[in-house]
Amino acid sequence: MSETNKAPKKPTIYDVAAVAGVSKSLVSLVMRDDPSVSEPRRDAVLAAIKKLNYRPSRYAQQLASHKTRSVGVLITDYKNLSFVNVLKGLREVLDDAGYQVIISDIHRSPNFSEDPVDAFVSMEVEGIVFIAEPAGLRTKNLNIPTVMIGGRETLIEGSDLVSSDDSEGTRLVLEHLSGLGHRNIAHLTGVGGIAANRRNSYVKQMKSRGFKPVVFGHSQPTTEIGGYLGAKELLASGEKFTAIYAANDYMAAGAISALKEQNLSVPKDVSVVGYDNAPISSNFMLKLSSVDDMGIAIGRNAATLILERANEPKKATPKVVLLKPDLVVRKSTRKI
Repeated sequence: MSETNKAPKKPTIYDVAAVAGVSKSLVSLVMRDDPSVSEPRRDAVLAAIKKLNYRPSRYAQQLASHKTRSVGVLITDYKNLSFVNVLKGLREVLDDAGYQVIISDIHRSPNFSEDPVDAFVSMEVEGIVFIAEPAGLRTKNLNIPTVMIGGRETLIEGSDLVSSDDSEGTRLVLEHLSGLGHRNIAHLTGVGGIAANRRNSYVKQMKSRGFKPVVFGHSQPTTEIGGYLGAKELLASGEKFTAIYAANDYMAAGAISALKEQNLSVPKDVSVVGYDNAPISSNFMLKLSSVDDMGIAIGRNAATLILERANEPKKATPKVVLLKPDLVVRKSTRKI
């Protein structure tokens, strides 16, 4: 490569110090906003940084502090975006604390066998937030703070838990639908601990109201295709229903597709309610009534717990934070 084609050399902290006429250590003090630096010297350093377009090396800062100031977030996949609100809440708190968020999904591939938990540990993250089932991952004897989001089938020993009250959310759904005159309310469920929590709450509360529980989709993924296939099972069963309560909004969207194939209109023929108040629920095509699981508040609480644990000299008793959900009524339900 010729000299003219070489990429320009990135300025270093030594270059900043030379232009400002100060020491490297004083540049570091300015970058840490140390109040001991005089205004003239601070101004000189800031002017040099601007002139050189200097960007500090995060890696070098991490080496100096012996901390990565990063938190790993593990999601199931990118198909169900119900984690978005949790991520917003996490970032609100972690951004203010100067932490970066690294996201990984549970990647299943014969050509990629690395455990995402191992990957996070190798990056020396200061905490991991699990928005996914941890079963099958190497979570034993983790020596960094962990927070689980939502009730899962598998628990991580010593982990904090932040969750929406699925029983209360289910009560809100059934109260809303029964108030509209619905008695034949079917439920679409799927695999995983959160779906199981909502399914169990549905069965219990339907029985307490004197209604017949009707559940389909036990083996389905909690995605749009899972909701579609679960609704197809329901339609083929011959069970009577005037309303569907889906385990999440993406399953509800899939169910609506299956209903439309049978020329059933929502909410004219069937009322549908989802859960999570995910971004898809407010889509102008769906206008889906949904339980707001307080995802942003869940994220804020999870981030706060991670930061608290990172600064604790020793492991304290795990905490459980249970948040009260709310029901957002849109256009997918009607009185019969």
